[in-house]
Amino acid sequence: MPYKQLDLVAAQQRLSDSGYFDSAFVTLDTSTSPSDATVQIKLREARLQKLALGVGASTDSGPRLSLEHTHHKVPGIGWRAVSKVQLERNNSALGTELTAPPDADNWRWGASALVQNQLLGTLNVTSQQLRGGRKQSSERIDRNIYLQYDRAESVDTDTTTPVLAQTLSANYAFAVRYYDKLPFPSSGWGWGAELGGGSTLGSQPQAFTRWLTRWQGFLQLGQPNMTAASSSRLSLRATAGAIVAKDGISLPSTQLFLAGGDNSVRGYGLHDIGVKLADGSITAGRMLTTGSVEWQRPIRLNDQLSDWESTVFVDAGAVDNQLSKLRAKLGVGLGARWKGPVGPLQIDLAYGVDVRRFRLHMNLGFTF
Repeated sequence: MPYKQLDLVAAQQRLSDSGYFDSAFVTLDTSTSPSDATVQIKLREARLQKLALGVGASTDSGPRLSLEHTHHKVPGIGWRAVSKVQLERNNSALGTELTAPPDADNWRWGASALVQNQLLGTLNVTSQQLRGGRKQSSERIDRNIYLQYDRAESVDTDTTTPVLAQTLSANYAFAVRYYDKLPFPSSGWGWGAELGGGSTLGSQPQAFTRWLTRWQGFLQLGQPNMTAASSSRLSLRATAGAIVAKDGISLPSTQLFLAGGDNSVRGYGLHDIGVKLADGSITAGRMLTTGSVEWQRPIRLNDQLSDWESTVFVDAGAVDNQLSKLRAKLGVGLGARWKGPVGPLQIDLAYGVDVRRFRLHMNLGFTF
């Protein structure tokens, strides 16, 4: 068959993404005639087991400590198992994920379990989650089809009686990425969506549906003959989500929505934007909208393009249980971006208009 450079790159990417190899190189032997040219694949197999200790910090979650164990071939089933313990200021989690080797179309079977204790708004939530299904990953598109069980006990800081909620749902999720260069995009767009439906569990089951969509794109503002990386641009971001269900049914807090934080509405803490109750407490809601407009301008030093950019931004977001009651909270500010060796570093100073307070935000990496 004819050789295509894109096919060779895709094969190399699949081998790298499989997780079974520390390195993978796919090249074409050009020393022979084109009709006899062969593909050369050089691999270095990963160790059967790996233990990783992680230490970090963020303005959203504070200091972070994690311990992760990977077994590439669990005895009896041959699947890969990744188990992780993570400790943060307001979030402690213990989880494991089993993943089968990819098939010819790069689909994998998988199953996971997660136990978590976190602060969502002003509620202390202890949750358990079980998930099983299939997923497919590629350079541009990710797909995931799964069944999920959620159980959450929510306790307000002023009460001692927990509120228990359980659901079982079927879900489909995808993400499409068309950026020019990752992890430092300066043009292109990405779009993701999740759609699920299921029922609460208990003496009186109630049906519900849940959807969430997100989009991010870059709009070049410089001269037409300038490259995207050297010209100023607008970074636009939007998120919307909703749960459709009867009033009064109890849903796990982990299925509901909150906003605020480094990658949501800056100027507010993580999960600070939610439904405000009469006693002043903040809970998750059934509807979510967020948006952001950010002007990014490359910084030149001695007429040379540097690894730094300046930014000015406006963020807005709202969470409530009814569409008519959604009221956006604003955050404005300025910041800097640095193209570091492990990804972009985001440093922002934001002012929360509704809370009348400045807040520093720092984040490392770009994910969509």
